[in-house]
Amino acid sequence: MTTKVALYCRVSTSTKDQTTENQLRELTSYCDRMGYEVVKVYEDEVSGAKSREKRPAYNEMCKDAFLKKFDTIIGWDVSRFSRSLKEFVSFLADMDDKGIGVIAVKNGLETESSSGRMMMKLIGVLEEWNREMLIERTNAGLARTVANGTKLGRKSVLTPSLKKQITALKENGFSIRKISDEIGINRGAIQRFLSDTKTVSEIV
Repeated sequence: MTTKVALYCRVSTSTKDQTTENQLRELTSYCDRMGYEVVKVYEDEVSGAKSREKRPAYNEMCKDAFLKKFDTIIGWDVSRFSRSLKEFVSFLADMDDKGIGVIAVKNGLETESSSGRMMMKLIGVLEEWNREMLIERTNAGLARTVANGTKLGRKSVLTPSLKKQITALKENGFSIRKISDEIGINRGAIQRFLSDTKTVSEIV
């Protein structure tokens, strides 16, 4: 039985002189050599950073895959499917659940053979490792920041002069709302400053 395939081509809108024509020519040539039947071509001209919902052809292809309109999806390389390793792993898992093969011609990736399935598992392991390393680096960076005495969070909008004004107005009986109206600073920032000041005075 002839394998029915869908071709997926994508070029970025940021690159004006690129079209999907070159990718389509390579993919069509590959299918001719392999004896595959191309049932549909999906083409997007959007940034790879866009979500599935903002890539209409990709979104349509995934829906058609769930309806089993073809056996395999073929793209030129992995980056055409996604710029994110996490998203690509999710895409592979979704297709695997539906029994749809995935081939990236340039990378030599195909998920239907035993070696291809092993590569798919390796990609999943690498994505998990990458995620854990990112968390580890983030936590280490935060720890160094705290150890160096740097306060985490956004920089306060309150200058020393504004803090003096807030303190004086509060001592004169102004409410937080009136102080906010008077100096043009949001009430949340004023509330946090007064709470911190109160905590410090209680400790002293």
